[in-house]
Amino acid sequence: MVNGTQGSSRPNAAASGSSSTTRSRRHAIPEEDATKLQFGEFADGEALTLTEVSTLLAAARSAPNVPPAPDNKVYKSTVEYVNEFQNASMEVSESMRTALVARPGFLNKFEIAQIMYLRPEKVEVAVALIPSLERYSQGDETEAILQSLLDDVRGMARYGVRP
Repeated sequence: MVNGTQGSSRPNAAASGSSSTTRSRRHAIPEEDATKLQFGEFADGEALTLTEVSTLLAAARSAPNVPPAPDNKVYKSTVEYVNEFQNASMEVSESMRTALVARPGFLNKFEIAQIMYLRPEKVEVAVALIPSLERYSQGDETEAILQSLLDDVRGMARYGVRP
């Protein structure tokens, strides 16, 4: 044999992969695929809109006994981006989220955050932007429910919080 392990039944490290490969097999990291709503290690995390992120950043900066905000380019760029692209007041965001979670299990928290930010007009557009919504584009009652939710969100964004 070329690698000199003729009498050994155990393959050498080069043939079996590195120790990090072996380690990753023991502690398998879940697959990530947003189109299938598989978020790996982030599956239990929250999906926030930019309005919610802006609110959290502002609250963190003004909280008592909290160290000052980091003075680095990444933090400053993040705050600048969030402030530039947030597209609703916190009241409107809360109203949108309430409407979208009113049907438990209908939408994933990732889909809710994306609908709140992107505000697609039609189900076809929503599916193009958020591929996991394809399950609701079959022309049945679930498509009508999704369309109604999209209309509600766009109405809230345009006219403000519902009475």
